[in-house]
Order: sequence, then structure tokens, then C-alpha cells
Amino acid sequence: MVLASNFLVPNGTFVVELIAFLLVLAALRRWVLPYVSKAMDERQAAIRKSLEDAEEARRRHEEAEAEYRRAVEEARAEARRLVDEANRIAEQLREDARQRADQEYQRIVSRAQPDIEASARRAAEELRQQVGDLVVTVVERVVGEGLTTEQQRGLVDRTIAEVESQAASSGVSA
Repeated sequence: MVLASNFLVPNGTFVVELIAFLLVLAALRRWVLPYVSKAMDERQAAIRKSLEDAEEARRRHEEAEAEYRRAVEEARAEARRLVDEANRIAEQLREDARQRADQEYQRIVSRAQPDIEASARRAAEELRQQVGDLVVTVVERVVGEGLTTEQQRGLVDRTIAEVESQAASSGVSA
């Protein structure tokens, strides 16, 4: 009876419980555990696949980001190049327009120069004629009698010569 009261010594119930436990473990191992292991393996594979996909998506995102930045930098460089080219062309066009304007100015001046000189000669001749008429009128009034045409011409020529010499000595041109 001492044996029956010792809890360290196994009795018949313990052996039956142990056998039942081992049978349940064997049944679980044979019929349940393969399904659970398969489900766990599939779940781990799905998680692994999701992680690989996420890593691939992150890598593609970084590549796309790098490509985007490169494209933006290329676009900026191209825009700077185009602006510089446009500025260069605008400066060239301004210079061409300035040269054409200078050429047109020179052409107009050179074409107008003979007209100006002819107008100056006509004005000088008209002035000489008016001065001559004025001198003849003054002389006729002072002298009181008419002058012959030859005397008038001589008087006018002398007067004009004196006026021109005085103008030349004072620096004024007729």
C-alpha cells in the first residue's frame, strides 16, 4: 500500500492516460499536423512573396524616382540651353537690325546729300539775287537815277564778294 500512496510510482490509470495521450498525439501528427503545417507554409510563402513584391515595388519606385529626377534635370538643362540660344538669336537679330538701320541711314544720308547741297546752292543763289536786287534798289534811291544792267551786275558782284569775304573772315559760310 505504500506503493499505491506514492505519487511518484505510476499506477494503471497513468499508463492508460499516457497511451491515450500518445494516440491523440499520433492522430494529430498524422491527420491534423500536415494540414496545419501546409497552411503555415502557404501563409509563410504568401508573406515572403508579399515582402519580395514590396521590396521589388520599392526598388522600382526608387528607379522611377531617379528616372524622374534625371528627366527633370535634363528638361531644365534643355530649357536653359533653349533660353540661352533664344537670347543669342535675339542679340544677333538686334545686331542685324542695328546694322540694317545704320546702312539705311547711310543710304538715306548719301542720297539726300546731293539734294541738300543743291538746296543750299539754290538758297545761296536766291539770297544773292535778293541781296543784288536790294543793293540796286538802295543805290537807285541814293543816287537818284537808274543804273544800266552792266553797272547793276558789277555793283551786285562787288557787294556779294564783299559780303562773302566778310563772312569768310568771321567764319560764317554763305
